[in-house]
Amino acid sequence: MSTDDTNIVPIVLSGQALLSLRESGHNFPSAVGEVIDNSIEARANHIQIITEEAMKKNKKSITQVSFIDDGEGMDDEILQHYLQLGFSQRFMSEKTIGKFGVGAKLAGLSVGMRIDAWSRVDGSDRIRHVFFDLEAGIEAEKRGEKVGIRPPDDEPIPAHLEIYFPEGSGTLVMWSKIDRISDGDGRSAPDHVRVEMNKELSRIFREFLSSGIRITVDLTDLKPHDPTFLRKGTWADQVVTEELARTSGGSRAAGQHFPGQTFFNKEVKVQNTNHKIRVVITLAPPQVLRFKGAGGDAFARKLRIPENEGAISFMRLDREINYTLVPRLFPGGVQTKDRYIGFEVYFTPELDRMMGVRNVKRGAVPADELRATLRTVAESVIPNAREEIDRIWGEVNRDDAVKAGEHAPITKALKEADRTMPKGRVKQVPTPKQQEREYENLAKDAGRNTTEEEKAAYVKEIKDLPFVIETVDIPGDDLFQLTHLKEQTIIRLNERHVFYQEMYEPLQMLSKNGGSSGTGPDASVTARRAIEAITLLLVAYAKAESMHETPVDQYKELRKWWGSFTEQYLTKIRDVL
Repeated sequence: MSTDDTNIVPIVLSGQALLSLRESGHNFPSAVGEVIDNSIEARANHIQIITEEAMKKNKKSITQVSFIDDGEGMDDEILQHYLQLGFSQRFMSEKTIGKFGVGAKLAGLSVGMRIDAWSRVDGSDRIRHVFFDLEAGIEAEKRGEKVGIRPPDDEPIPAHLEIYFPEGSGTLVMWSKIDRISDGDGRSAPDHVRVEMNKELSRIFREFLSSGIRITVDLTDLKPHDPTFLRKGTWADQVVTEELARTSGGSRAAGQHFPGQTFFNKEVKVQNTNHKIRVVITLAPPQVLRFKGAGGDAFARKLRIPENEGAISFMRLDREINYTLVPRLFPGGVQTKDRYIGFEVYFTPELDRMMGVRNVKRGAVPADELRATLRTVAESVIPNAREEIDRIWGEVNRDDAVKAGEHAPITKALKEADRTMPKGRVKQVPTPKQQEREYENLAKDAGRNTTEEEKAAYVKEIKDLPFVIETVDIPGDDLFQLTHLKEQTIIRLNERHVFYQEMYEPLQMLSKNGGSSGTGPDASVTARRAIEAITLLLVAYAKAESMHETPVDQYKELRKWWGSFTEQYLTKIRDVL
């Protein structure tokens, strides 16, 4: 083989390769996280993120992102290599967050075409600067010039960012020429991007935030977001405190903590290996669980509860690298109630290969041995957490039933569901005085008029509900009666009707008994769902009626015959299935 190297071509065309590497799998929050990793490794206590926006192509866009930390800073030699792909003082280390020497560089280039960095070390009064411009690099490569990073210079920090730079050591990294920025859903509007970034960063770095590290985005300190509800001073603590103050007059004082219930917090040996992981499984506090059917309302969304359904948080050196659903891990599949279950897996870099950790700290997926280990833990713990959810909801339902009747849980759920549904078109509505009389009559029918205070409280409870359902004593063979108010329909379910006595009420009793009478949990679950289905069937009919301008004139006879025929069929037909 010839030793003449004149015919050798470079293994990498720098400019084109870097253009390809922009497709590294980052979204904006994960890219930002890579720079924060570097700041944490540099022993920074305060990391500031400043975003800037301008009009581009007739719409607002983020045009520049700056990161300022008070870490140890970089001397000239390290600073020049900072933007070099593959350079790392911790290359392949199993003791640090960084490992491959490409994270922050690829992160910056995945968002924009230029990265600038300024840094000062302790004891120096000089702030040194380096940069890499991918656009300029591509043009230089076309001209046959070498593409690289020049030695540090003394270019000053942009004037508007000087106030953020620390007095001692520190570093400023700036992304500009931004052309690829969007939130996790692909939206690029600055407000959407910031909200998504703040949400993700507060969860990814929750352990550091809880321990006192400050991350500030556009002058606002992030609060840790903890899906396990174990850490204090979190976003959830703030939201729950505000909600309790709003709904029950509680204190808005900061510092209140609403801890989750821990079901598992142990080290576990990974199957067929000598490695260990720590698994934490928790349940949200009662103030978050509230009642069945509330897991998708505005309060739950503000707490980010829906996105936690079946999600597992993988924590590498206390830094989350993935928050995702692992298929076939939760026993019996993921259930809606699982959104209240926190699931963390802590591991060290020795398990990087088994966790599928890549140079982009995003999208790691456990290998078969680790998945099997987690499945074993989940099968022994998750059912207990689910039972506790049912127990808490059962207590709430019983309390609500005492206060507001047997249908209270479902009317609460209907209020949230009806928010996005078509609105009724009823024109034949009572006057305000007639409506007040209707409420008084309903309070009497429901047995909620013992005192004027009780009646007033009941009316206040139901006024904002789209549907009110009460089981009452109605003479005749009507299965139910409907009263259409302006924006509300009252459903009176007839307890004299054979359908109620032989179908609805027995199912209701079965659903409350659970397994205590030998019927087992499956029967209880089935009964609860049957009660939901029957109730919602009635509500759906009431909703359909309300779409007509004159429902009483149009459907009065229909309801009468429907009730009559239902009773006759149930009397004549029995035990045929």
